[in-house]
Amino acid sequence: MHVPKAADVLAERLREQILSGRLREGDQLPAERELVEQTGLGRSSVREALRVLENQGLISKRTGRNGGSLIRRPDRAAIESSIDLFIRGRKLRFRSLLETREAIEPASARLAALHRTDEDLRELRDAHRQLEAVYGDVPSFLVANVRWHLAVVTATHNELLIAFMTAISHAMHAGTDLQDFNSDEVRTIVTKAHRRIIEAIADRDADAARRRMERHVGAYCEQVRSKAPESVEAGEVGEE
Repeated sequence: MHVPKAADVLAERLREQILSGRLREGDQLPAERELVEQTGLGRSSVREALRVLENQGLISKRTGRNGGSLIRRPDRAAIESSIDLFIRGRKLRFRSLLETREAIEPASARLAALHRTDEDLRELRDAHRQLEAVYGDVPSFLVANVRWHLAVVTATHNELLIAFMTAISHAMHAGTDLQDFNSDEVRTIVTKAHRRIIEAIADRDADAARRRMERHVGAYCEQVRSKAPESVEAGEVGEE
């Protein structure tokens, strides 16, 4: 039988109060000494519980005379960090990243067409202009390419999608940094595909946006599969 540590029990209790809204953002937790008295736990257990919550981004420590632990609401950074650690820590196959992009990006383009604002469209077009401006500089082109794809998902206004795609952006960038993959021909194809996707998003044509992104990402994934070893890890492509 597994008996959870006292620190884990306290961390879970406080976590639930934060996530349920009983403890609100900006509220201050009792001082360590008070938590020790309230819970009957040792000071080391209380400190460990607070460390867990701080690592999860649910509290922040403030030093000084009025110091203590302040409640924070979870933000995208927590998700992004967790997913990035999961990808690298589990040593996921690069094939998993490709399949994930094929599943998510066409749907993201469709949602972008449905929900984009004029500001989103300006950001998307600006990202594309930057891509074209650095056409001859492959490293800069790869960075601009990831920025463009993130601009598409930002236009969905779906916070979970945005956090997830931002989290895998490092692996996305590494996955395009392949020898013989970024020829003039390939970069020309990419810029043309992006223009067509932008047109569909601008026209709010959700089906066309999905279909064009599906072709674009699908073609990219097929090319990468032909050049990247099957055993390569998601965080290793382009880092030899």
